[in-house]
Amino acid sequence: MKKILFAAVLLAIYTLPIIGQTSVSQVTEIDYFNALRYVGGRNIARTTDGYAIVIYEPGSAYTNQEIWYAYFNTSFGTWDISQLSKSTTGSTGTPAIVADDKGMIYASWKEKLDNGNRGLMYSNLSFTDEFTYTWTTPVRADTFTNNNPGVNTINLDSNGDPFIMFSIWGDGTKYDANIYVAKNIDGTWSTDNLTAEFPTPNVLPFMWMDVNLATGKDGQMFAAWEDKPTEIVNQSEVLLSKYTPSSGWTRPEIVTPIFDGVGVDKYDDGYTPIDGAVSIYEMGPADYELAGYTTVLYNETATSKSIVSSFNPYYVYPEDDQQQYLKDVINFFGVTTADSILLVDDDNRYNNEDVIQTAIEALGIPYRTFDCGDNGGMATDIPSYTNDLAGKKLVIWFTGDEYKDLAFWSINDTVNTDLKTYLDDAGSQLFVVGKSWMYDKYGNAPDTLHAGDFAYDYLGISIYDVQSWTDDGNKGVPQLDNVDNTLGVSSVAKIGWKNSGTRQGVPSIATDPSYNLHMVYKDDSDGSIKYMKYDGSTWSEAIRIDASADTMYVDRPNISIDPNYGVYVIWREETSKVDGKSIYNVFYRTSPDGGVTWNDPVQLSNSSYVNADGYSTYRATIGIKVRDEIPGKFNGGADVVWVEASEASSLGYYIMYGNIPYVGILTDVKNETEIPMKFELGQNYPNPFNPSTTFTFSIPEREFVTLSIYNSLGQKVGEIVNKDIQAGTYNVKWNAGNFTSGVYFARLTAGKNVQVRKVMLLK
Repeated sequence: MKKILFAAVLLAIYTLPIIGQTSVSQVTEIDYFNALRYVGGRNIARTTDGYAIVIYEPGSAYTNQEIWYAYFNTSFGTWDISQLSKSTTGSTGTPAIVADDKGMIYASWKEKLDNGNRGLMYSNLSFTDEFTYTWTTPVRADTFTNNNPGVNTINLDSNGDPFIMFSIWGDGTKYDANIYVAKNIDGTWSTDNLTAEFPTPNVLPFMWMDVNLATGKDGQMFAAWEDKPTEIVNQSEVLLSKYTPSSGWTRPEIVTPIFDGVGVDKYDDGYTPIDGAVSIYEMGPADYELAGYTTVLYNETATSKSIVSSFNPYYVYPEDDQQQYLKDVINFFGVTTADSILLVDDDNRYNNEDVIQTAIEALGIPYRTFDCGDNGGMATDIPSYTNDLAGKKLVIWFTGDEYKDLAFWSINDTVNTDLKTYLDDAGSQLFVVGKSWMYDKYGNAPDTLHAGDFAYDYLGISIYDVQSWTDDGNKGVPQLDNVDNTLGVSSVAKIGWKNSGTRQGVPSIATDPSYNLHMVYKDDSDGSIKYMKYDGSTWSEAIRIDASADTMYVDRPNISIDPNYGVYVIWREETSKVDGKSIYNVFYRTSPDGGVTWNDPVQLSNSSYVNADGYSTYRATIGIKVRDEIPGKFNGGADVVWVEASEASSLGYYIMYGNIPYVGILTDVKNETEIPMKFELGQNYPNPFNPSTTFTFSIPEREFVTLSIYNSLGQKVGEIVNKDIQAGTYNVKWNAGNFTSGVYFARLTAGKNVQVRKVMLLK
């Protein structure tokens, strides 16, 4: 697929100045959902010629959920929007992109095929010039007959061969749910299973499937992802595997610190029952601050019976208890194979209702699922009494983990007219199950209910004892204890949580020019972004990168490294609240010397708006390749894109572009075990130079070092190094692109030692 601008536009370039890319700009209007999806899939890439591409999945009616891309035209300073994929099914997802060092860009994404399965697709882009560029015809990169790829990302090995890492989701009878890598060596695609043996063969963690690839030396590759190795630890951890051409992928190993059971991050609402209602489960254990508040409640009216459960059964641990609890409740209502159940799917985009469907199907009871719809995570439809509810032996209303705009409250927060009509029928039965569905109606403060309130009259709730999110400082509910089971509602004595450990996850990795591996991840033990470095044999101690208050939420870090050992880390951080809704912005932090020293964190985005869905900024990603200055086209640095809600956008969201200035200063890092014998500043090379030159200096012991530039008048005009440095020999780069021709002096200071070199800039 080739794109060529019209001749009239081509002629216009002779009368327009060349415009370098600005540091922050808007890419295009999109809607949020299915746009820049997942931090693992890098969405922006820049070639050595300065051409920048953003790839994304808009997911709107206009674009029919295809893969689109935005190309930055440097001559006009505009983003040109075009379509990449041509799926006849209109179902694509999770695109990723990377550039090589020869002017090519490579892309991967998932796409629904004509046979109903999904395939992992691949294409590459080449440029003839700024106005003519061509995508190859997309081909399938995986080697499966049946596939259901999830999140994917793409990178290149040191030989320029593409590797695509992806997860497989779905029905275990059709797909092996594992982490895979498809690679193309010598023009042939092959697929490797990274989790065939460890940690969880054929089982993926539910929510967090960010996957990352980084380039090693001599054709090696690194792969990192988040998984839950339950045989070792009951929490999510970062897993790492290494590929070597001669031996394939290593068995995955856990590389994050293990804090099993340090904290619980599960929130539940509790209730005080009215007279006559029965508490089945209460928050526990006994010494828990909110112990005694009911989370499963049984109530009878003159016509109906109801059970309300304020937890998502998907998270019950062990998993056998998930099914046992659900089957017990269904059997309690006396439903048989001769009856019918209506399952109301009201968890919107999360789609966890399969845990209930499995229980119903195991009992052999006929049922129908009513889908309340999903418009950006909000319900769009509600069951009617006449068409859906009337005559059902049992209605199971599954609200999942949503906190607002549930169909349960009649979408527009009215009074449950159809559901009340059903419950007024003699013999009607209702099972409400999900986490904090009352929060949707009553907010985050305890409320006393009265006769006339739906929850009071039909569900038996006298006081709403909220625990969700902002009500108190507790980290969550460790367990639910069965306190009154004379009714025989459930045989499960204690319900614990599936994710009772502390999460170490959403990893991002990159390698430096010496192929040391750098990693960032989210650490839920203290709510921080952590950084670690691997030299091929040992991981460094994890250090905190963000500087946020512990009360401010941070998530989804991304890392890249430039050719001069500059390290760039981005993440999303809560910055303020508007009407109780959190505003998040994109932050970054850089290291000029491969992670030895760090500059202060900087806020990149400037969002002060949160939309009705509760979103401000989201899905920030950073380009894998960080480019130095490309004269006339690009000022240098790391490319960052994110989604930002905006009232100015006709669709409600923009993709935003931002730039992190180039920070790398080292052209080589010598072996620090080879301690130099003396302090020395070598002559720069080349000299004369235009516009860049390299200095070599040695320090025999750890010192605070400055390397400054002075003009011929003795005025300090620049500073290349200004930090504490370990003993060793270092090469540092100086780009004098903004300086005029002439004689300059480089002055190195370390402790009491000073040395000066004369340098010549000729333009």
